[in-house]
Amino acid sequence: MNKRIQKLSSSNLIIIAAVLLAAYLMLILAVTNLGQTRLNESQHRELTLKVQSYASMLEYFFSVTSEEVSDLTTDRAMTTFFANLASGMSMEYGLGASLMKLDYELNKLVKTKLVNKIPVYERFILAGYDGDVIVDTAENIQLQVDVDRLQNSAEGTHVIHSRKEQNNPRIEIYQPVYYSGRPVAYLIADINILVIIEQLTAQEYEGSQSRMLLSSASDDILVWNSISEENIEQSNIIFFELPIENTPYQLKGWFSPVNDKDIFTSGWFVAGISFLAVPVIVGLFYTFNINNANVILRTKFEESHKQQRVLAVKNERLVEEIDLRKASEQKLAYQATHDALTGLPNRKYGNEQLERIVADAIENDSKVLVMFIDLDNFKQINDTLGHLAGDSILIESSQRLLSAIEDSSVLARLGGDEFLLIIPNLSDENYAQALSSIILSLFDHPFTWKNQEFFITASIGMSIYPQDGTNTHQLLAAADTAMYWVKQDGRNAYRFYETSMMTDALRTLDLDGRLRQAINNDDIVMYYQPIFDLATNRIVGAEALMRWHDDKLGFISPEEFIPLAEKNGLIHRLGEIAISQACQQAARWQSIMPMKISINFSSVQFRYCDKLFSQLKQGLIASGLPANRLDIEVTESLLFSHTQEVVTLLNALRDEGVELTIDDFGTGYSALSYLQKFPFDKLKIDRSFLIDIDQNEPNRELVSAIIAMAKALNIQVVAEGVETKWHTDFLIQNGCDYGQGYYYSKPLPADVFERLLYKSRVPQSVA
Repeated sequence: MNKRIQKLSSSNLIIIAAVLLAAYLMLILAVTNLGQTRLNESQHRELTLKVQSYASMLEYFFSVTSEEVSDLTTDRAMTTFFANLASGMSMEYGLGASLMKLDYELNKLVKTKLVNKIPVYERFILAGYDGDVIVDTAENIQLQVDVDRLQNSAEGTHVIHSRKEQNNPRIEIYQPVYYSGRPVAYLIADINILVIIEQLTAQEYEGSQSRMLLSSASDDILVWNSISEENIEQSNIIFFELPIENTPYQLKGWFSPVNDKDIFTSGWFVAGISFLAVPVIVGLFYTFNINNANVILRTKFEESHKQQRVLAVKNERLVEEIDLRKASEQKLAYQATHDALTGLPNRKYGNEQLERIVADAIENDSKVLVMFIDLDNFKQINDTLGHLAGDSILIESSQRLLSAIEDSSVLARLGGDEFLLIIPNLSDENYAQALSSIILSLFDHPFTWKNQEFFITASIGMSIYPQDGTNTHQLLAAADTAMYWVKQDGRNAYRFYETSMMTDALRTLDLDGRLRQAINNDDIVMYYQPIFDLATNRIVGAEALMRWHDDKLGFISPEEFIPLAEKNGLIHRLGEIAISQACQQAARWQSIMPMKISINFSSVQFRYCDKLFSQLKQGLIASGLPANRLDIEVTESLLFSHTQEVVTLLNALRDEGVELTIDDFGTGYSALSYLQKFPFDKLKIDRSFLIDIDQNEPNRELVSAIIAMAKALNIQVVAEGVETKWHTDFLIQNGCDYGQGYYYSKPLPADVFERLLYKSRVPQSVA
């Protein structure tokens, strides 16, 4: 009985032990499978976050670089270059300097823009809209860029492009460059691929069993590879593919999974099932094996948690970067709408505010006052005291202007020393006049810079909606035109826009273009007015006078087109024409009658003394005219503001044998010191003194005094504007040497003047 109980008990114990062992094994198997499942899920989540983090980092990188390239297209160096190019500047007169500045700024960005000490950009290319390369920061400068692939991009937007160059993948960002609302060039930036690879590989290690590609339609960029080609073809490999927004790239990643433990094919498990007789041994051994597996699982779990913590830290940093980026964007948004120096709205934001105020005025049927305020002679302050002083004046000027306007008004800085003031709900023009007077009075107080006081005035041009324009463009143009007329009339005043101003401005604009065509088509000709010896009544010389007859506008007075040429830079071309034609004609006429030719020069031409001297030398050499037959006439205004270069030029001309005449004497800053300091041979009495000299005793006394003073200094005298015999008799009586005017002859074309020389040809001496 006891044996049966013992046997039964043993049998039950064996069964119970087997069942417990089987249950234990199944429990272990379930726990193991659950652990592996959780581990795989954890790994998948971790890899998902990692790839998304990489993708976000690339999106941020490309966004920042694209914005930086876009900012370059509106940078001051870029806009200055294209402004100079559009204005027709040559490489000698400003375009070369602005090109060098642009090249310097692009090279500086290539060298200084670093991420982890690696340059972000490999190269910048600025190509014209026709494909010609303007700037290339690389040493191997290419001459042409294929712009066909660039012109397919949307206007005004940057494009990230992937291409292959010499079997190497390239990443470039190109952005159209606009000037005056039209595309003029492309700015192409080559991104350094090493920067991208370095950022993506910073978190990887060689044992990670992974592979990563930056893929596009044209080529793939290998970022990282620590997995063999055989393993990458396994069915259980983990693969991710995420697009990089606003780029042609996808981020592709392959990752090896955690090694599974195939419980059901374990040799120990089969042995345990086969040898039920030794369940305890098998159970213990299998338990030990499971324990080891659990240790491995725990290690992997700990590694997974560690990686998750690292990823969490990186995510926190990414959030911080995003916050910094938002703050930077807000700062950039403010900088995009406000002037950095004065804090006032800039030109762009000011125009937007004007559009808004005009829209409100249209809805409310009210008036809007637009003011252009320009500081007078501000450039002189910058040139003499420096830009720091100029900046101080601009800041204080903006503060003074703000103190005089209401909160509803808008004050913006348009650039330089120009301000835009917008007054909504204008009551009447009297208010505008009163406000203008207040603004002008703001500048009655001196400005102070380093204990030095100086004064600056302002010029104000005004337009009113709706009488002067129905949109912002018309109102701004009208106010600008009115301010221009204030400048022309002497500055330090205000003026409302008038329709006639725009008519004059349009004529000036039309005249500018037609003058350029006239110069190119050789339509500018020289007329010659003879100069007579009053004692012998014979021709001794002629003054070369420029004439222009336009097919559309008719005769254009030199008093109109010469000042225009001085402003637009064409005066130097006109000077070449005058020197060439006058010298050629005078050289030809020497065989008919020995005579001198007089040429007037603008004070603007004397700003480039070396160039003027070279033109005169070339004119004498090309024509063969002796230097002592050329007479250069200089205005008094030049002598009043002369530089050492002007003195040097006049002495050099005198050394060459060229005669010098002071022109329009008596109308400017006439002073005996001019006649003593400069080597003048003659002086010309201005025609204004002879107009009513027979009835104006003071003028007669003044002319007599000028002639006597000149004689005392051994300087010959030429009188302009001789129109009557009374003039001739008076001048001869007072000892004047030469006369010129309609009494003798009006200015004549070259062929008519030549016939006059033939008629007057008699043996005579030449003064």
